[in-house]
Amino acid sequence: MPRTAWRRTAAVLALAAVPLLSSCAIGKDAGTTQQMPSGNGANADSQSGDIAVRGITIVTSAVPSSTKATIIGTLVNQSLTQDDVLTGVTVVSPAGVTATINGTAVVGTTITLPANRPTSAVRIGFNADYHVDISNLQIDPTAFAQVVFTFQKAGAVPVSVMAVPPVGIYAGLGPFTS
Repeated sequence: MPRTAWRRTAAVLALAAVPLLSSCAIGKDAGTTQQMPSGNGANADSQSGDIAVRGITIVTSAVPSSTKATIIGTLVNQSLTQDDVLTGVTVVSPAGVTATINGTAVVGTTITLPANRPTSAVRIGFNADYHVDISNLQIDPTAFAQVVFTFQKAGAVPVSVMAVPPVGIYAGLGPFTS
């Protein structure tokens, strides 16, 4: 086969292969259309029954000597019939940490998660009426704290949460009082 014919045949085969090789991006269940967590390790998810805690992160203070921080994330009640209530947040490790539920929409020191609503997600910390303030936290950036969210019906939802400084995408999200 002459060299020009060989090149022409190779070019035609390469062009014909393009649609076949790109078929992994076709269809509603294609891997390229699936949304997944960012994988940066800075936010954590956990679930107990109908309650899910999602995107949980501890944002520390911008003041280097401060031991204050805040928890940001989303609480979701997936029940169609039962409301639930966040009754407490405990930082198990490191020891000696105090966590307090606050905010303009907090009733007492609890957060109600209503059932059977299309948007039953409740944000805490960022752009939210609820926040969880932490004090006495001594933790290095990117270290993990063991946090337990306690709900009236779902019980304890433990999650390992990374602590991050208030820089980059977390700028301005640190504790309300440093």
